[in-house]
Amino acid sequence: MRIFCLSILAVILSACNTFNVVPGYNPYVSLAPPVIQGWQKADNVGRTNVDKRWQDFQSCGVKNYNNGTLDLSVEYSNMSTDDVIKRRRRIESCMKNKGYIYLGSKCVDGKNNKLTGLCN
Repeated sequence: MRIFCLSILAVILSACNTFNVVPGYNPYVSLAPPVIQGWQKADNVGRTNVDKRWQDFQSCGVKNYNNGTLDLSVEYSNMSTDDVIKRRRRIESCMKNKGYIYLGSKCVDGKNNKLTGLCN
């Protein structure tokens, strides 16, 4: 009986690794680049000038870079949730008026779990 239980335990423990269908894939690791990289000049996708893009974000009202995630949804003092939403929309509209498009999920090929090269 003891050998049988140990055999079952060994089978269960070894089965844990067999469900890793895609070698090297870890569903908990995000390949998505920071938000700022999803904003690309429409006529220069993948080669957008990163310094100019940051200057454009600043002129549109972004105050903090936050490692590329920006502060689009930050509720600063004396701001309501509605103010945050209006500010975000105003910044996004400003960037679109400057010729930027937001690629978002197009930065990562979800099927192959690789960066597409469209977002710099």
